[in-house]
Amino acid sequence: MPSNAPPVNIVLNKNMDEKIELQKLKEEYPDFFTKTPPEVIDFVLSEETAKKITDICEKNRVGNEEKIESIAYRIALVLLGKLPRESLALTLERGVDLTAETAKKIYDEANQFIFSRLSLLKAEKAKAAMPQLTAPPKGESE
Repeated sequence: MPSNAPPVNIVLNKNMDEKIELQKLKEEYPDFFTKTPPEVIDFVLSEETAKKITDICEKNRVGNEEKIESIAYRIALVLLGKLPRESLALTLERGVDLTAETAKKIYDEANQFIFSRLSLLKAEKAKAAMPQLTAPPKGESE
């Protein structure tokens, strides 16, 4: 069912000056911004990722905006490498006051639709950075 709620922006709130907020993030997570490929940063900060988090929450009957923001914050911590992915379900259960079942469903969907996509982006970037080995042309001998 389509949602009328605006997507929760993971880290960039549309009501704030985005440049100041981005600068604050760069100061808080310098390793992420210096060691992470631009494609991955764009994915983490994208509207698409924020919308996917909102959709996952609403699908699992979490409609409270404050809870959605708390879930988005914890997913962002995983994306930033500050929270182990395996800890997310328990963190959602305890930190956002979700049932174990709801926390597990949100974790599973975040894995399927967000974390797996990030892993794919990182793998593609690593593959592109690897030198390509080519066989010598036929007919040439050493």
